[in-house]
Amino acid sequence: MNGKQSATLDLFSISPTTSAQERMAMSYPCAYSAPYFAYQTEQKTWHITQGNCHHWNCPRCGLGRAKQEYGRMVNGCRVLAETNTLYFITITCRGKEISHEYADENYGKWTNRLLDACRIKSKREGGKWNYVQVTERQKRGHPHSHFITTFCPKDAEVYVTKQWKIDASGRKKSVERKSLRSVWFSGQVVRSGLGEQYEITKVESAEGASRYVAKYLFKPSIFTDDWPSSWKRIRYSQSFPKAEKVQTNAIVLLTQEDWYRLAERTPIVTVSNIDDFEEASNRMHFHDTIVRLKTKEFS
Repeated sequence: MNGKQSATLDLFSISPTTSAQERMAMSYPCAYSAPYFAYQTEQKTWHITQGNCHHWNCPRCGLGRAKQEYGRMVNGCRVLAETNTLYFITITCRGKEISHEYADENYGKWTNRLLDACRIKSKREGGKWNYVQVTERQKRGHPHSHFITTFCPKDAEVYVTKQWKIDASGRKKSVERKSLRSVWFSGQVVRSGLGEQYEITKVESAEGASRYVAKYLFKPSIFTDDWPSSWKRIRYSQSFPKAEKVQTNAIVLLTQEDWYRLAERTPIVTVSNIDDFEEASNRMHFHDTIVRLKTKEFS
């Protein structure tokens, strides 16, 4: 695919980012001074790159953090779907009657109340308790969250609504939308302090639903630093599948001696941007190791 908005993939081959996002992230050094790492790419060549600080508001590392979480979410939902029915739940903060400041201060507490109640009910009903939650701000500034979970109240019943949509030919047509309504859940979201609006639907495709929810991790508002400490951009239940550990031969470059030992191992090192080039050149200037700037093509 060509063009400025073409998609590239991370190591999991499932995290779409635009070429503009990739170039922007690569143009910055880590705001929190993450250490450098080196890993072998060829017999006599090592590649040097700065590590990920995992801070969402870091211009360089925030995108990498989103890609890592994307990978865990999609793979985890795929694993859970092998033995469980999954459900997609959306909850929303109360609206016009409260200020943004009040919502910011209390949304985390309200969400925790709801999750605790759901966990207890799931246990009492003999169900499985797994979830992943992504929170974002709506246009009005108040938060709302999307969940993919193995939990659904046993009193939930199918509720059919009709919506108008425009088809490919531009004509307006009525379509039925099926969701689930639960008397218990309706009462619990209000008792927890949240708004009355919510939606529960059965997940038909774990792959599609997890990608849909995970895409919110790449919205510009996710990478800002105005998130209250009580909020989590993404959170998992303790039982949610962990990300697979990647085997690597990478070495960390913490001290000047680490850089010298790397120079003694290899005649050539490569880097991907000018900041890394300057760092490597300065650190290895007493050795004959060649530092090469290897640009990445986005196509």
